[in-house]
Amino acid sequence: MKKFGLIGWPVSHSVSPPMQNAGFEAASVDAHYSLVEVSPEQMEKVIPQMKESFNGWNCTVPHKQHIIEFLDEIDETAKILGSVNTVVNSNGSLKGYSTDGYGMEKSLEESFGTPIKGESFLFIGAGGAARAVALHFALQGAARIAILNRTIAKAEALQQEITNIDKTVHTEVDTIDGSKINTDNYNIVIQSTSIGLHADDGSPIAIEKLNSKHLIVDMIYKDTAFLKQAKNLGCQTIDGKGMLLHQGVRAWEIWTGEEAPVEEMRAALTQALAL
Repeated sequence: MKKFGLIGWPVSHSVSPPMQNAGFEAASVDAHYSLVEVSPEQMEKVIPQMKESFNGWNCTVPHKQHIIEFLDEIDETAKILGSVNTVVNSNGSLKGYSTDGYGMEKSLEESFGTPIKGESFLFIGAGGAARAVALHFALQGAARIAILNRTIAKAEALQQEITNIDKTVHTEVDTIDGSKINTDNYNIVIQSTSIGLHADDGSPIAIEKLNSKHLIVDMIYKDTAFLKQAKNLGCQTIDGKGMLLHQGVRAWEIWTGEEAPVEEMRAALTQALAL
């Protein structure tokens, strides 16, 4: 039996095992996916051990950058992002990939029918997930990308990374209130902060800055107050489950070389998140 898993610190909350194992079962792949809790201090000891017994694994926080020093090769997208969330072990040779941006791309395509090329995106937040998606979108030919963040320097750093990838992408940054940015210039709004995790959280930006033409994404895996307010405006909305599904589907396909049973994986993910 092949072994796959997720390394992170912590990982006990992850719903990846039921999703990935449902895929293996549906496709009759003799494999199992498990959680491997690894602190940053343990990486140097644990990765060589996993190299001996695992066929591949996913990486989550805080290991997406640190894992790179243990790899023999990384694909071009992961190299540009400086971030890896999927590792393949081929006879002791480790290769890293990033599927986070792809996951969001497929989620938007599936839910809104929207391609990335030529599209405009407004990101609320500039953390790791927003960075991976924004840089992926720049690689895929996005026309406009704006970043709102509490720390303007962090937004400006991401803006510079986007420009380094493609100088033709129109970029602008602002503080989290977005007072200097005309949101009408952006079709898709992606909320990537932790605001919304708690029941009493409100909207990360003034809801008056949105209108019914906006397509709204919240990376949190539930119907947040932000999404509810956007729906009341007449916006089409999705949460983060689609991104989670499709980044996992892509990892599954990289490991197996087969087409993933997406609907079985989606059903398992939905069930796991409902628990």
